[in-house]
This record gives sequence, C-alpha cells and structure tokens, in this order.
Amino acid sequence: MLDWKIFIKKMARYLAILFIIILSQSCKDNNSYFVKAVKNGLITVDGKRIESAWSQADSIVLFTNPWNKDELPSTSFFMVNDSINLYFYFLVEDTDIVLEVNYSNERDVEKEDRVELFFSKSKEMDSYYCFEIDPKGRVLSYKAKFYRQFYFEWDPPYGFSVATQIHPYGYSVEGQIPLEFINTIAPDGEIYLGVYRAEFSRQEDNIVENWLTWIDPKTKSPDFHVPASLGRMILYKTNTYQL
Repeated sequence: MLDWKIFIKKMARYLAILFIIILSQSCKDNNSYFVKAVKNGLITVDGKRIESAWSQADSIVLFTNPWNKDELPSTSFFMVNDSINLYFYFLVEDTDIVLEVNYSNERDVEKEDRVELFFSKSKEMDSYYCFEIDPKGRVLSYKAKFYRQFYFEWDPPYGFSVATQIHPYGYSVEGQIPLEFINTIAPDGEIYLGVYRAEFSRQEDNIVENWLTWIDPKTKSPDFHVPASLGRMILYKTNTYQL
C-alpha cells in the first residue's frame, strides 16, 4: 500500500532540487551566481580547495579586462555555503606577483596584486562592503557608498578569515564570511555581488596595472565602484546537496 506521506515528502524534495537546478541554469545566463549549499564542517579554510564539497560549486572563469583586452591571465572563482559561513575561493594565474616590500598597514594592499569581493544591499550601491585580499592573505576591508565614499575604519565581521597559497604559477585565496553578516545585507538570500582582480606587473622601473572583472561595467577607464560592475548572488541556505 502506498504511503502518501512518504510519497509527498519525496516529491517535494525532488521538485525542490529540480527548481534549484533550473534556477541555477537561468542565473548563469543573467550575470548571476547561484551559491550551492553543503553540509556543515566540510570546508577547511587553508587556501587549497581540496575538499570534495567544492565540487558542488559553479565556477566563474569568464573574467574580462575591458580596458586592455590583450592582458587576460586566467582567474577562477568559486563559492559555496553551509548554515554557518559563506566560503569563497580564487585561483589566480600570475608569474609576476607584486607585493609591497614596506608593508605597514592595510591600505598598502592597494599597491599589490589582489582579488576583490564587493557585497551590496542594492543595485544602486547605497551601502556596500569590500574585501581586497593580497597573495599573502592581508586584507583591506571597508564599507562604502556610491560614489566612492569609503569608510576604511570598518572591520570585517567576527568569524571572517582567509588563507592563501603562493604557487609557481600564481596564487590561491580561500576565505569564509559568517552567514550572520551576509543575512544583515540580504535577509532574503539575494545580494548584489562584485568579483574582481587587480593584476599588477613590473615593467622596468614601473608597475603596470590591469583590472579584471566578472562583469564589464562599460566604463571608459577602470572603475569597479559603479553599479554596472555588479552581478546578482543567490544564496540557497538549505543543505540540499548532501555529501
């Protein structure tokens, strides 16, 4: 005899998974990133991305350099979440890593190779939060408001952490951001996201700057601090993907 309660539960779960797959696929076509959920305790922030849970993450690999199309070294970005943290990972190709020799404070990160993440409450960037991370794991964090009103006194939330690895071919950056903080920005699980990379290289006595971005803001000169540089991040908080 068919147990209708069990049948209904199974169908509900099947439809939920189907909805996630369809939504994820549609997000890829609209400058959106769908963050898939995994069970707690599967990710260790060590800069390596060796855990099987990372296989659930969609990747962003189609970065662009609108202001110098001849310079586009490989950059990959991944995110997943559990019920505690949002996890992110960058894998960067870079054979000429630029670091500040006389590093003294977090603003020195602006002189270095780095990856960047922006989280905004709205498309208009009336309040957004920025994390710029160099290959050594040093972080420039700040709160901002359009246009270019920066509050560098802002510190990352408790529980934020990063780890990096420098390789012969480049570097990797892995980190976690508490979901409690993310929820203050986007209680409904939808947030505006910027994913970027500052690629510096030495040329004789000069530093050449290139700016890579997930989404082309179509500005005449490099500028990430504009609404057109943001995509959409959709956070699924239920651990549908059981590993």
